Amino acid sequence: MASSAPLIGLLIAAAILYLAKEVLLPLALAILIAFLLAPAVAWLERRRLGRVPATLVVSLAALALVASIGTVAALQAVSLAAKLPEYRHTIAQKIRDLRAPRGDSALGKAKQALEQIEREAQPEKPLPVRETPASAYEELVEYAEPLGKPIAMALAVVVFTILMLIDRENLRERLLALVGAGRLNITTRAMAEAASRVSRYLGMLMVVNACFGIPFGVALYLIGIPNALLLGLLGMLLRFIPYVGVWVAAALPIGLAFAIADGWSTVFWTLGVFLALELVLAYVLEPWLYGRSVGLSPIAIIAAVLFWTWLWGSAGLLLATPLTVCVVVIARHIPELGFLNVLLGVEPVLADEERFYQRLLALDHDQAAALLRKHAQARGLASALDDVLVPALALAGRDRARGLLEPARSRFIFEHAETIVDSLEAPPAAGRMAPVCLVPAHDAADQVAAAALERLLPGGCAQLFSAPAMASEVSEAAARAGCRAACISSVPPQAAAHAAVLTRRLRRQSPELKIVVGLWGAEQAASARERLTRLGADAVVTRLSEAAEALRLAARPA
Repeated sequence: MASSAPLIGLLIAAAILYLAKEVLLPLALAILIAFLLAPAVAWLERRRLGRVPATLVVSLAALALVASIGTVAALQAVSLAAKLPEYRHTIAQKIRDLRAPRGDSALGKAKQALEQIEREAQPEKPLPVRETPASAYEELVEYAEPLGKPIAMALAVVVFTILMLIDRENLRERLLALVGAGRLNITTRAMAEAASRVSRYLGMLMVVNACFGIPFGVALYLIGIPNALLLGLLGMLLRFIPYVGVWVAAALPIGLAFAIADGWSTVFWTLGVFLALELVLAYVLEPWLYGRSVGLSPIAIIAAVLFWTWLWGSAGLLLATPLTVCVVVIARHIPELGFLNVLLGVEPVLADEERFYQRLLALDHDQAAALLRKHAQARGLASALDDVLVPALALAGRDRARGLLEPARSRFIFEHAETIVDSLEAPPAAGRMAPVCLVPAHDAADQVAAAALERLLPGGCAQLFSAPAMASEVSEAAARAGCRAACISSVPPQAAAHAAVLTRRLRRQSPELKIVVGLWGAEQAASARERLTRLGADAVVTRLSEAAEALRLAARPA
C-alpha cells in the first residue's frame, strides 16, 4: 500500500489540475513569465532601483514589447489580407492543375466515380436553426463573450506576474513554511534549481527561435514573399509551441508562395529554406543548448506535451516543458517521487559498472566494449578497470553465487570481458620490472581481474595463470621464470576466503616469494588484511592500480 501512495498522489494532483484549470492556468502562465522577467528585475535592483519601481519598469517594458509586436503583426496581417484578392486567379489555376485531370483518362474517370458515390451516399442536411437574440443586449453579450474570457485571463496573468515579482521572497518563504521546516534545505535547493533551469530554458528558447525567425524572414524577403517581416515574426513566436508551432510557421509562407507565384519554384525555395533552417536548429543547435538547459529526455518532452495538452489544451502545449522541468527537479530532491526523475530525467540512472554488466548480460559485446573504451579515454585505463570492470565482475559474481546467472551466460560474460580487456590500448609503462606471477584465486572472474592487472604492467613481465591455479604449479613456474613477486587476484563475494586458502599454500611452497593479495573492491578488506598477513601476504590491496605499484616495488631489479 505504501508503495502505491506516490501514484495515488499523482492521480489526485492530475485531477486537481484538470478540474481547477480556469484558476491554475493563469497562475502557471504568470509563474512562467515571472521566471523570465525576474533576472531583469534583479538587475535593476542591483542598480539601486527599488523593488516596486524595478518591477513596474520591467513589466511596462515587456507589455510595450508585446504591444509593439502585436501592432506590427496586425498591420502586416491587414496588409496581407488586402493583397489576397490579387492572388485569387493564381490560386484557382494551381488548384485546377492539381485536381483537374482529363475526363477521358483513368484518373479522371476514377475521380468522377468517387464524386458520384459521395453525392449518393450523402444524406440530406436539414437547414440549420439559429436562435435570434431576444434583445440588443443579448446580441452584444453573444459577440463579446468569446473575447471576454481571453481578456480576463490576460489581465489575471499580468496582475499575478506583477505581484509575484514584487513579493517573490515572501511567496518563497510561505511555500517553504507550507512544505515544512524539516525540509528547508531540500526545498530551497529544489526551488533554486527549478528557477535556474526554467530561466535557462526560456532564454535558450528565445535564442533558438530568434535564430529561426530572423533568417527565415530575411530569406522570404529575398525570395520575394510579401510581408516577410510578419511571417518571420510569426515563425519566431509559433516555435514557442513545441512540435506543432514550427509546422504552422512553415505552412503560412508556403501557402502564400503557392498563391502568389505562377510557377512552383517559389514554393520549393520557401520549403527548402524552412527545411534547411529547421534541420540545423533541430539537429545541431537545439540538442547542444537544450541538453544543458532543460535536463529532460526527448521521450519525456513528448510525453509532457501530450499530458499537459490533454489537461489544459493549447496553453498546456506551451507550458509543457517548463512545468515538467519543475516536476523533475522536485522529484530529484524528494525520495518518494524519485521514480519521476528516473522516468523523465536525462541523467544516467545506472552507474557505469552497472551499464557495462547489463550490456554483457544482454550478450552485447560491442556496446560493452564501447562503454569501457569511452571511460578509459575520458579517465584513463586504470580508472576504467578499477571503477567499471572490477565492480561489474563483482556484480556477476554475486548473481552467480545466488544462482541467478545460468552457466552459458556466465561463460559469455567472463570470456568477453577478458576479450574486451585485451583489446584496450595500454599506455607505455615506465621503467623495467623483474618477472611477476598473476594468479587467479578461484574462478573466471578472478582470472579476468588478473588479466586487467596485466594491462597496467610493463609488457612481457607478467605470467598470467588460468583459473583455478594450483599453489605447486605457481611455485614451480615462478622458480623457472625467476619471479620475485606474485599477485593473488580475488573478486567478491568470497574474495577473502579464496585468497586466504591460496596465500597459505603458496607461502608454504615458496617462502622467498613476495605475495601481494588483491581483494578487488572488497568492502571488508581491513578486517581481512590482518588474517592474510598472518598467512603470509606481504601486502593487501583493493585496487588494480595499487597492486601494480606494489608489484613494481616488490619486483624492482636489484
